[in-house]
Amino acid sequence: MTGLILKDFFTLKKTLIYMVVVILLFNGIYTTAGNSHFSDFFISVMVVSILISTMSYDEYYHWDRYAAILPVSRRQIVGAKYITAFLLFAAGSLLSLALTVGITFFQGRRYSLEDLVIFAWSILVGMIGAAVVLPCYYRFGAQKSRFLMLAFYGIPSVLLVLGLRFIPGFTEKASRLEVTLEVTLEGFLLGGILLTAVALVVSFLTSVRVLEKKELK
Repeated sequence: MTGLILKDFFTLKKTLIYMVVVILLFNGIYTTAGNSHFSDFFISVMVVSILISTMSYDEYYHWDRYAAILPVSRRQIVGAKYITAFLLFAAGSLLSLALTVGITFFQGRRYSLEDLVIFAWSILVGMIGAAVVLPCYYRFGAQKSRFLMLAFYGIPSVLLVLGLRFIPGFTEKASRLEVTLEVTLEGFLLGGILLTAVALVVSFLTSVRVLEKKELK
């Protein structure tokens, strides 16, 4: 299965360099401006986009036909893709976090627990996005998965903008709801981790089932 993972990274060799450059650029700009949260969520979107790129390459070069003759199970094929996704998120988040903390420290500001929780949630949201996209890829292909990704990130963003624009006191109401629910930062983060773990497990099992029923030829 290691070979399947390496295949994705060799395919993305040039794209990964681009990813590092973009992370450095956006983190540098927004952290210097005192707002790193936008770049945090941008990284999640970018990682899912890169993951879909591996799917597009597989589809274009008919990787499924070659995989059908390999001495690996469908579960291993799917598992390799999920491990690739996890490694991409790990690399992107560690690079982004190191750069953000470094710039914040250099500017004499403190990287707070709240900042860390928001950063962690941005990565978790990205992983949930991957959990949604991967089964769609195995069922419908890379192109429809890309549209699903746009909907996953685009619809909540539009709703948030509409709420801020047309609902009076939207931010204050959200803050009061948080106080009413008495959600601590630690509890908020733990809830996100549990939600992401459940989403990934369900996603993986769904992807395996879809691929096992799919004829690779």
